[in-house]
Amino acid sequence: MFLPPIWEKRGRMVYGESGLFRGNAPIRLLFPAEKIMRVYNPALDKIYRENIDYTHEPGSDQLFPVPGSGICGIGEQDIFPDRDSARIYPAPDANAVTGGPDGKLLLFDNGSFFARHQINVDYAAVKGAVFPEFPRLTAGQLPRTTAALAGASPLAITLIGDSISEGFNATGFVGSPPGQGPYIELFAGELEKRFGSRITIRNAAINGTGCRDAFDIRERWLDDPCDLFVIAYGMNDFAALSAGEFGSWIKKIMDLKKSRHPDTEFILVAGMTRNPLWHGSHDEQSRLFAETLKRFSSSACAVADVHSVWKMLLDKKDFYDLTGNGVNHPNDFGHRVYSSVLTGLFDRE
Repeated sequence: MFLPPIWEKRGRMVYGESGLFRGNAPIRLLFPAEKIMRVYNPALDKIYRENIDYTHEPGSDQLFPVPGSGICGIGEQDIFPDRDSARIYPAPDANAVTGGPDGKLLLFDNGSFFARHQINVDYAAVKGAVFPEFPRLTAGQLPRTTAALAGASPLAITLIGDSISEGFNATGFVGSPPGQGPYIELFAGELEKRFGSRITIRNAAINGTGCRDAFDIRERWLDDPCDLFVIAYGMNDFAALSAGEFGSWIKKIMDLKKSRHPDTEFILVAGMTRNPLWHGSHDEQSRLFAETLKRFSSSACAVADVHSVWKMLLDKKDFYDLTGNGVNHPNDFGHRVYSSVLTGLFDRE
């Protein structure tokens, strides 16, 4: 599947930015839009029409639904399911989780619900729009990996982490159109396209796990050598560990891998935040975890700081614009953000 970048700064284009209409409230875009190119829902294979399904004032960063048009979205109160009829997680067909404000339930879905109710927008940002820079490798960082890519040599990547890294809620993972793969597949595909290297992936991430669980699955990642070892824990550790304890466990994982394969290079992923309406949002904890990971940066270890990019997105957009499950997973656009931050480490300009 061909996927454009999330944005192209030179052309001021943004591709596939997601949003969720809630009632008649507008969706806010990341940048004021000079022109809307397309509004669509790839999971439903639908394209929506300006002034019939939605409206936009040129130069504005807001998109409004036309009431009664049938454009996808949800009701304003749908994010709080009725307790009498809700199916609460961990029920297999759950549509709600506990822990919302004032004892309310929160909308939840581990399948394609959000993909079927969110829109995607392609647009040209106004002149002067400021696109953020993604962090890049410093000079001499990840020398074996960069040399392999520069020489179009094969590169083996192993990933360990939680449900986000396993693939939840990318549409390809949940079996929904348009079938976009998880972020690690997007990252590997982009490296292949850019550098011509053949990238192999071992995805050892497991739903529901935290950093301490890595040692219980060491047979999935320890013995087989890899060039680049990606560690992406945190979401399931916020409530259980302090930032210092989290850092200690990450160091133990890295030390064990280096004891077996000393030449291994590392990328540590500082991930997204949770729904701020959820009782376990742990926003400050996620910031501290990200800061802890940055301290590991060295010649053999880089940090993919998705956390700071995600927080920047939430300065402009609502969490429900970006979520794949309603509480702690990204949607397809969110997986593209993860991939873009990882790929951005290897940008040359």
